[in-house]
Amino acid sequence: MTLARAASAQEIVNPSWASMPDGEAMAEAYPGFAATAGFGGDVNLRCSVAPDGTLALCRVNTVVPSGLGFDQAALMLVPGFRLNPQQIDGEATKSSVQFSVRFRMGDMGEGPPWTGAEPSPEHLAAVAAFMREAGMLGSIEEDLEAMDLMVDPERESRLRTMLLQVHREIGGEIDQAAALVLARVLTPGQLDDIQAGGDWPPSPPEHLLAGAADRAEQVTLKGQQRLRQLYCAEFDCPDLAPPPTP
Repeated sequence: MTLARAASAQEIVNPSWASMPDGEAMAEAYPGFAATAGFGGDVNLRCSVAPDGTLALCRVNTVVPSGLGFDQAALMLVPGFRLNPQQIDGEATKSSVQFSVRFRMGDMGEGPPWTGAEPSPEHLAAVAAFMREAGMLGSIEEDLEAMDLMVDPERESRLRTMLLQVHREIGGEIDQAAALVLARVLTPGQLDDIQAGGDWPPSPPEHLLAGAADRAEQVTLKGQQRLRQLYCAEFDCPDLAPPPTP
């Protein structure tokens, strides 16, 4: 009984994880406004650990920056964490654990420049018109209105206004960059078909689209920087240290 009480009170500070959320789970949990602005966040959690290594009764100790939903996101990820359980005399025991969840966006605007042929202005205009007619351009404001920002309620209206302001400032550049990505990877014949009012071509492979996205990445970075500028003029905007190298 004494050993059981000691084990239940033991706190693990350097956990040995049996499983952790993967990159896809982290991306799904990432708060909407923070992701759009390129903000990172650090959340420190304390949880009870069951004998099977699962976590429960988690609470947030600290969150930086506050108000942007990183605390909610970290708690959403809890089911994906599982510890190698503590053992006493060969038996798994209850304990508690304290650990940090670090959210970081990947680098933007640093991809290699496009080295292929550029579409003609006529082809680019035709692709842009085709994409707009298909609802692929010019609908960002609707997306922003529907986005789950995951921010504190008292900030939501103001931050949604910031998002719309940035879109109105650079929305044309965003649409042009998106059309350029597609126009770069279509064949001359496909571009001619679109210009002539033909059908939508087969979707190009993802690796081709990624390789043609340098301008889109630059515009995304420009939008992030502008959104951060607006946010940091009104709210706490700390610089976060990068996560430790594995």
